Amino acid sequence: MISAYDYFSIAFYLGFILGIGFIFRRMSKNTSDYFRAGGAMPWWITGASSWVAGFSAWTFTGAAGMIYETGTLVLCLYYSAVVGMVIIFAWTCLRFRRMRVVSWMEAVRLRFGGVSEQFYLWVKVPLALFGAGVGLNAIGVFISSIFHVEMVTTLIVLGGVVTLVTVAGGAWAILASDFVQMFLVVTITILAAVLTLRLPEIGGVSGLIDKVHVPLAPTHWSQLAQAFTIIPWILAITWMQVINANNMENATMYLMARSDGDARRMVLIPIIGSLTAPFIWIIPPLAATILHPNLAAEFPNLKQPHEAAFVAMCLQVMPKGLIGLLISAMLGATLTSMDAGLNKGVGVFVRSFYLPIINPGCPEKRLLIVSKLCTVSFGVIIITFALMVNQWRTVNLFDLVNQVAASLSIPLAIPLCFGLFFKRTPAWSAWSTGLVGFVTSIFVNFWLGHHFSEFVGQVTPREHTYLLLATTTFGTLFLAGGWFFLTSLFYESSPAEHRERVEEFFLRLHTPVQKEGVEDVQETIYRLLGSLCLIYGAFILLLTLIPNSIIGRMCFVFCGGAIFGTGAILYLISRRIEKQIESHPPQSSE
Repeated sequence: MISAYDYFSIAFYLGFILGIGFIFRRMSKNTSDYFRAGGAMPWWITGASSWVAGFSAWTFTGAAGMIYETGTLVLCLYYSAVVGMVIIFAWTCLRFRRMRVVSWMEAVRLRFGGVSEQFYLWVKVPLALFGAGVGLNAIGVFISSIFHVEMVTTLIVLGGVVTLVTVAGGAWAILASDFVQMFLVVTITILAAVLTLRLPEIGGVSGLIDKVHVPLAPTHWSQLAQAFTIIPWILAITWMQVINANNMENATMYLMARSDGDARRMVLIPIIGSLTAPFIWIIPPLAATILHPNLAAEFPNLKQPHEAAFVAMCLQVMPKGLIGLLISAMLGATLTSMDAGLNKGVGVFVRSFYLPIINPGCPEKRLLIVSKLCTVSFGVIIITFALMVNQWRTVNLFDLVNQVAASLSIPLAIPLCFGLFFKRTPAWSAWSTGLVGFVTSIFVNFWLGHHFSEFVGQVTPREHTYLLLATTTFGTLFLAGGWFFLTSLFYESSPAEHRERVEEFFLRLHTPVQKEGVEDVQETIYRLLGSLCLIYGAFILLLTLIPNSIIGRMCFVFCGGAIFGTGAILYLISRRIEKQIESHPPQSSE
């Protein structure tokens, strides 16, 4: 149960996160610093942030709820992401970094022109803010499940914290907090899994496999739905992951890397994390099917009680004080996703609308102020979206996120992905492809989806959901994708200005980046990150004083020791870099 120690852990964490924004506030001297950390970040920071940004409380609410109901089928979502990451590692990461822009929307202008830039601006920014609102709603579900606090209050407070951190520190604060949060999320979820498996009622991995009440092996997925609905759903999920990972919108983290080599190495962290982490966090919701068969009775205030499966197990197994760290980890996961989305959305708006249209020639100092004011405004909008989702949501978070992506995000992502590799399309190919995709998704969602029974016979609600996602995804792929390549027939008749701009864009994509950013900033990065890890790790180690069993105390030693040890290593490296700088002053960047 929740104790005073848990409340203290959460309060310290929120103060720590706000402190990160304060510490890094002076690192942002211009909009390049504010939105992409000046393109001077080491690969291990950007890689950690890229992986953690894929986490959110949705992983431990929406996805955990699907595990509780359907077993291991949901793992297809996570392992299909590896396919997209492998493609990034092999080809796309270098193209992302070599675009040499501050915000990804500027790359849209370079590739497709100003009209497409404005089209994407006014469609993608609201979608990004809505997505952040859905993520905020997910953490609201988590907090509400534990504390029985009103969702409205929860959403406003959490949204306010994210906005303040992003306003103060920009991309620097986001990356720093992401790095600390990665260790917190990983260690806490490992502890949740280990403590769950230790329960006599579970009896380790073998006991869990024997007693679990949902399908585990792929051969048993037929218990959930017919194969002709599951297989297209898996293929659709895989395609969505590939195109979401490999379109220009995903370039933000790669634009922060120092060089081509760093941009490629950073992909290794999310690949390794995506291959290993699901085996850890799947354990508590699977165990919940055994020990908590009636979540609706335990969490009557939730519209989708199965989304509290992970929470229910953690409340049962974790010692005093560790629940507070768990909540902090979930907060960190969601705040990471939300603050990155907020920073990216503001960057797009400021660099692609305010600067070129409202105030051309605006000096960087004033532009930075405008960016921070926009961050506050966008934070309010995200909170509003979260409140709307909470009020009107009738489907579970898992299906809501996937269907929104298939219907709205994929049509827009198609030209942003194909346009990185295929250049012979006119300027209007991007926005027209998006419109074709929208029309297709509207047709599937509002007509074809209601007539599936006429084509495939009667299907269950779950089978209908799978078919709707697959039909939307592949419908937009074939029609919108086909339209994009069909426009190449008009490339030669495009204005010379467009063709010259496209040639220049692709010249960038083939020109390597060699360690952009000043070298002496590396000492500051190591020192500040090391100090932050030392502070938070020491705090967690102090929690071993809480009156718990030996096992309970060892949990804090494991979690705090991992973070404190990492901080010590980083701080020692910073001292070594400092000595090198003193003896050999850095040369100008290449």
